[in-house]
Amino acid sequence: MEKEIIVYKKFNLPIKINNIKMEEKNNYLKMHSHMAIEIVQVLSGTISCYVNDDIIELTSKQIIFINSNTGHKLCSKKAEISYLQIDISLLEENLNNNEFSSLYAFILHTKSEPYLIFKDNSELTELLNKMNIKYFDYSKASYWYLKAYIYELVAFMYSQSLVFDFVISKEKIKKIEPVVEYVNSNFKSPITLDDISNLTKYNKYTICHIFKEVSGSTIFDYINFLRIHFAIERLKETGNSILEIAVECGFSSVTYFNRVFKNYLGCSPSVYRKQLSQNIIY
Repeated sequence: MEKEIIVYKKFNLPIKINNIKMEEKNNYLKMHSHMAIEIVQVLSGTISCYVNDDIIELTSKQIIFINSNTGHKLCSKKAEISYLQIDISLLEENLNNNEFSSLYAFILHTKSEPYLIFKDNSELTELLNKMNIKYFDYSKASYWYLKAYIYELVAFMYSQSLVFDFVISKEKIKKIEPVVEYVNSNFKSPITLDDISNLTKYNKYTICHIFKEVSGSTIFDYINFLRIHFAIERLKETGNSILEIAVECGFSSVTYFNRVFKNYLGCSPSVYRKQLSQNIIY
């Protein structure tokens, strides 16, 4: 399965919209995944949507949400679709909203449903149509409209249980707050479970269990999540070598860095940097 790298250019917001006509001769959308949530709206015709091991037939006016890092592909002999890709994990950086913490972004990637289908949902259809119009309008006002619509879309996701709600585990999140604060500040340095347990009144096994219950994954998965996001920024912004970036991000070796990076993005750091330099956009 291919791992797509999505480059966001419009308005410096983590969103990409495309409208395409699908025909049998150019039915090229292969099984792939990416860090963005994808929303596919069928404008006309019928498509077959493969998500993990499920096959879903979608017709005109139907919409499917596909969660981040979920394998999927689209097939059709003849159809028109509009698809929107949005990376929730980048919202904090781009929208300056403290609600979207790094932990929140991590939980979104680990605990959301793989997909959800909407049939004749006028609220969602109207919102997607408005976003489509503003995305392809280059006026100054369009940036603010699109930014507002992104918040509205996230609110809709909450209403449909498409994202994990922090309120449910508020007490347990408080238990791991010292851990999250420590990891956020020190992920570039070596971190051990003994370091983690010393921050709390729990032993390392208990705090690991609580963290996994809250987030859906392990503390070290969260550490690697932060390191990879930092590595992506260093690859974009600097000419530092892969070895230098691996050390900057706290990885013990280039081999381990390459393995973790490929697990997240489907390619090595050097290939990712090459794609950026060639302005390859999926």
